[in-house]
Amino acid sequence: MAEIGKSISECVSFLSKVGAECELLTRLLKQELSNLLSDGSVSKCVIAGSWIEATETDSNDWVFTGIAHSLPVIIKPKRTVGAHLFFQISFVGDGIAAVGNEQPLLHVGFWSDPVDFDENWMGFPLEESALANLTLEQDLLFRWSTSGVSASQWTYSLRLAEINTMGDVQQKIVAPVRALLRGESASDAFSHAVHSIVHYGEVEDDPGHYRVLQ
Repeated sequence: MAEIGKSISECVSFLSKVGAECELLTRLLKQELSNLLSDGSVSKCVIAGSWIEATETDSNDWVFTGIAHSLPVIIKPKRTVGAHLFFQISFVGDGIAAVGNEQPLLHVGFWSDPVDFDENWMGFPLEESALANLTLEQDLLFRWSTSGVSASQWTYSLRLAEINTMGDVQQKIVAPVRALLRGESASDAFSHAVHSIVHYGEVEDDPGHYRVLQ
């Protein structure tokens, strides 16, 4: 019984440390992505408000299984919010449920609506409605294009455990986001981080399901 008690204490201590690290990462990502949209390097995008937080918990409401932050953005020449730049950290559940994946994921995206873990979040399998106008570019980037709308919506994924330094944040998140917001292709946006991005492939004869290739 003593060993069981020790294991419980160690698990809770580990979860606390993970939570602290994720809070630090969250603050850093919010700061760096806000700076990106404020430094003029993506001139068509203007911050339109504060970051919007959303959380997901287990069935007992005891452990966070996912957290997300979405930043409202005006896309010029419009004058109202037209999109949200977001990052979503998923530890367990459908947020990481791509076939073959067993690790927490960090999803980065640009959607019309904020992540709320109710109607809008990145998870697997993708719902039927999300498959419309969807292209998986270079096995790296989910991109949704809408006729008559210049700015597409997109999402890509990283393994949370591989984001450890400021260099990781800049190379794997800030630089690709800047390129994608400028309208660059996945191959160009991820040219310096291609091996770090989660590669997906469709599961044959199972719409909405994707497997991790790399």
